[in-house]
Amino acid sequence: MQLSLLDRALWAAGFLGNAAVLLVLFFRGRWKQFPVFTALVGFEIVVFDIVLYFVYRFCSSGIYAGAYWSSSILDLVLQLALVFEIARNVLKPTGTWVQDARRLFIIVGLAGAVVAVLVVWLVNPTVPHTLGSWISRANLFSIMLTCELFLAMRLASTQLGLVWRNYVMSLGQGFAAWAVVALLVEAAHSYFGQTWHYDALEHIRLVAYDLAAVYWAIIFWLPEPESRTLSPDMQNYLRSLHQQTQFGLRAVSGPRNHNT
Repeated sequence: MQLSLLDRALWAAGFLGNAAVLLVLFFRGRWKQFPVFTALVGFEIVVFDIVLYFVYRFCSSGIYAGAYWSSSILDLVLQLALVFEIARNVLKPTGTWVQDARRLFIIVGLAGAVVAVLVVWLVNPTVPHTLGSWISRANLFSIMLTCELFLAMRLASTQLGLVWRNYVMSLGQGFAAWAVVALLVEAAHSYFGQTWHYDALEHIRLVAYDLAAVYWAIIFWLPEPESRTLSPDMQNYLRSLHQQTQFGLRAVSGPRNHNT
């Protein structure tokens, strides 16, 4: 199968963008903080930018479709793992879950998953229920689930007054922006069918990811500014809790020392 000049340019831009991000992550040592993100970028380079490119060029459409959708399943797993990696950095700023953070994240995340299932089930594609239409539904569900898990983590952190560190915020913002564009593209595929401006929509998705990759490469290259992990309200709460604990310990130990 042949690629148009625009397809080749976007494919090359995606490879260069991913390569730049991966080099920055390793050269600046950011991979230690974001191992899942590093694995996702490496997976994109090896599988989508290299292997699938040659499969598309030199193999049949059936072989390419099988390889693409199989790879997409692993890609989805890594994307969901990335959401949890971001949540770990935001909701576990000291290595342990902030009180109520895990429960709130799980509740909102499960509610989002239910909404994703309902939307995908109720969507009414204009094409018959072919394999392509069900693949579009699966893609729509996976992107919706990713967006809603990210939203759950965002709501939990806001509700608890947690402040995002610069790298975490930048990673989350870039990922969320791409996910929203991908969600709109998959929604269009699911509703209008695979033949409705398919190439143009996919080009929009690729451009959105390329822009996110450039943003990540720049952000992770720059030093992270000093910032407090917790908001002022949360810091005051922890300070007050510490004082109450110390007062309680003195109240308990006072009579004991008097009796001895």
